[in-house]
Amino acid sequence: MWTKRAHWLLYGAAWGLMGLYYATWDAVAYNLAFLGVLPMNLCQNAIWGLEGLLLMAVARRFPITAFDRRSLPAWIINLGASLLLTCVGLASAWLLSVAFMEPSSRAWIFRNLGSSLRKFTLMYFHSTLLLMWAVQGAYHGFRLYREMRRQELEKAQLESRLAEARNQNLVAQFQPHFLFNALNSISSLVHADPEAADRMIARLGDLLRISLETGPGQEVSLERELALVDSYLAIEKVRFQDRLEVQVEVPAALARARVPRFVLQPLVENAIRHGIAPRARSGRINIRAAAAGDQLALEVRDDGAGFDGTREGIGLRNTRERLRMLYHDQQSFEIFSLPDKGTVIILRIPLRTS
Repeated sequence: MWTKRAHWLLYGAAWGLMGLYYATWDAVAYNLAFLGVLPMNLCQNAIWGLEGLLLMAVARRFPITAFDRRSLPAWIINLGASLLLTCVGLASAWLLSVAFMEPSSRAWIFRNLGSSLRKFTLMYFHSTLLLMWAVQGAYHGFRLYREMRRQELEKAQLESRLAEARNQNLVAQFQPHFLFNALNSISSLVHADPEAADRMIARLGDLLRISLETGPGQEVSLERELALVDSYLAIEKVRFQDRLEVQVEVPAALARARVPRFVLQPLVENAIRHGIAPRARSGRINIRAAAAGDQLALEVRDDGAGFDGTREGIGLRNTRERLRMLYHDQQSFEIFSLPDKGTVIILRIPLRTS
């Protein structure tokens, strides 16, 4: 990052180089000693440098933002200021050139004051005006560039906040959807098996406590996500008892891998609801995690009724959308299924650890 001091040094160095250039030009054009004309040219360019600061102050007060009628007053003020300061700068530069002359040459200049000043002005007016315009153009260009970058940053921040809000909304949809299903399961056991219903209510309380402890962030550790899934499965095992078998295969090295919050629970719920529940016989669910290069692969597999692709509910839709929002093209979400053979859901995301 450029500091204010660095900007001042760069600005002064630019005008110093201009002074060196004009001193070299005078020495060659008029066959003069370089060291003799260098102080005069440095002083002249110092004056133009100070005028450049005045022009930047005018540009800051009356910025040019477009080529339209509304910007016409700013154009007039900026161009008028450049013309005025060009004339003032030429007069000052002429006086400096006179001050550095030999006494005999200075006396001749004062005897021919009008013609000398007019000749000096005609020789250097265009180049000085171009210098003033260059200062103005550079300042306006830098200001417009900085404003464009600021707007781009604000736009990116706004898009990020909107994406985060939408993601939070998708996460929020999981909870009432899951609660509705859990309470529906509890209600079906209240009269048939009160003790089982009581155990489900206790497990539901544990699950809600863990979900609240997870916090508002977009990602959690895989270990934390599996703890939430385990609490959910404890509820379902009360309902299915021996009909539900669960196997979890997650290497210890991946326990701290970062995964989206509530990413596995809707997949497991989908496997139970559409794969295991419709059948009378028992079923198995496998939850696996594996590292594949710089990606983490999560898999939820069941041996149930299969998935025909026509009943993708809130859980799967929201999971697919959240992955796209969080990881863009660095993620994938695939479903493989055969009737009466089961369903496999595989998602891949960047492998990151906390």
